[in-house]
Amino acid sequence: MITIFFTFSVYSQQTPGSRLEEIQKRGELRVTGNRNFDPFYISDAKEGFPGFDAELGRKYAEFLGVKYSFTNRPEFEDYAEAIQSGEADIAFSGLSSTLERSKKGNFSSPYLISTTGALVNKNALPPPPEGNIISTVYFRSIKDLESISGLSFSVRAFSASHDYLLSIFPNSRVFTYGSMESAWNSVKEGQANCFVGDSLYIKGLLLKQRSILSNFRALIEPVQENHVSALLPKGDIYFSKNFEFFLSELKRTGELKSLEDKYFNRSDWVK
Repeated sequence: MITIFFTFSVYSQQTPGSRLEEIQKRGELRVTGNRNFDPFYISDAKEGFPGFDAELGRKYAEFLGVKYSFTNRPEFEDYAEAIQSGEADIAFSGLSSTLERSKKGNFSSPYLISTTGALVNKNALPPPPEGNIISTVYFRSIKDLESISGLSFSVRAFSASHDYLLSIFPNSRVFTYGSMESAWNSVKEGQANCFVGDSLYIKGLLLKQRSILSNFRALIEPVQENHVSALLPKGDIYFSKNFEFFLSELKRTGELKSLEDKYFNRSDWVK
């Protein structure tokens, strides 16, 4: 810990005009994200389980030796605008980095790796061949659905999952929504038969409600890498270097992996 605070001290002495200097003078790290996004942020959380990104933001504030404050915003464009205007310093919100999004801010190296996944209604899948107890057709990733006709998809608009869906299923019927929760609800209500979303979000759904698997098949084997990263001010090299050091220490010590296990591999956070 001494090494970490010494490193921050060195950065702060050499960062005129950097957001780091502002944060230190202010004594507060202003974080933004979407608080309605289990398990990155958990509304009505159990004690000790505020959410993966909530904990990560607090740890970074502790690393900087300043207070933590959080402002709820719904979308990436809101995060980018708030950071650019100075209303927020950094965004943690299960954000997947893309080339288009990188025009609005600087993405850190990934702190989680996910993939585009799906929850498909089992009634939309072909039955096993007659007389066979076990089907020879396996559905483990969204790509395995390419040969299935009659599928309709529900996805959050302008997300990495949306981009992937359009590239793999260009002729399919696709319903778009403003949030993954709305997209998933539309599938539960029968408006589409396949929800497409980030595999980490799907893991969270299954940890909250295992009964989903009685009617839906989870397809979360990797088809691409989605890099979940923090969004920082564009062009602020010193701030980025400081956060990268913080992140590398969490990875080196295993603390980041423990945090991932806490929220994506165990259900202790579920009420």
